Amino acid sequence: MKDWKIYEKKLGELKDYLEKNYATNPDVEVRLLLPYEEGFYHDREVPYILVKYYIDEERFHERKIELFDYYLDKDTKEIINMLTAMIEEFIMEIEQSEYGGG
Repeated sequence: MKDWKIYEKKLGELKDYLEKNYATNPDVEVRLLLPYEEGFYHDREVPYILVKYYIDEERFHERKIELFDYYLDKDTKEIINMLTAMIEEFIMEIEQSEYGGG
């Protein structure tokens, strides 16, 4: 990855969007984490989306969606659409496996 800092403005926009749009669901936590932030746990300096789906207070499933250049080079709306689809797919997978017998 190129220096992720060149995308800082776009990453800030994405972070604001995700925090606003997923704040109302108590079962799902969505955070965009940057390499210098507390809670960033990754072996590479690549920003990522951390999605947690809570089954109950003690159990959850999580997925990291790494934000490489080829994502961040796209238009912000296109990135939002792509990330929303990935997050919703993850939520659906968990709901089907936990509650749908799949």
